[in-house]
Amino acid sequence: MNTKINGSLIEISLEGPISEKTSLFDINLQTYKEIKLNLSKVTFINSIGVKNWILWTLRVPKNAKLYLEECPFVIVNQVNIVHGFVPQGAAITSFLAPYLCDSCSHEQIVKLSQNVHYIYASDQSQASIKLPEDLKCAKCGGTMEPDFIVEKTFSFLKKS
Repeated sequence: MNTKINGSLIEISLEGPISEKTSLFDINLQTYKEIKLNLSKVTFINSIGVKNWILWTLRVPKNAKLYLEECPFVIVNQVNIVHGFVPQGAAITSFLAPYLCDSCSHEQIVKLSQNVHYIYASDQSQASIKLPEDLKCAKCGGTMEPDFIVEKTFSFLKKS
């Protein structure tokens, strides 16, 4: 885990599994107004990790903003399955989505970003999704398609 502090902002990068041994859960968050959590190098999360994660999010100050960046797909699945995995007002600013080539079955990870590929629902508007079009396979040049159920994956947009 790496941390960078700039006044009331803390940036944390996690690496490896989220489990009972994850040092993130030991950080005192009370002095921070903004918490940016980069999860790009998280490999998996076990059941104790899910429990500890939820307990950790309960300690995020109510007036702080929590941003989850570069979430691996395993984390997005937890967000959509486990009630309370992401606290009210937190945002997934980007996540890593699996894509598959129709022609050669080559798999590729594509970073999908808030305000580029999706927008959260608000009082004024509904959530929207705009996936990349015409993604070309690096292996054969074929068309890459999402290897996930779009509606299910983006159900977190309605929960914020």
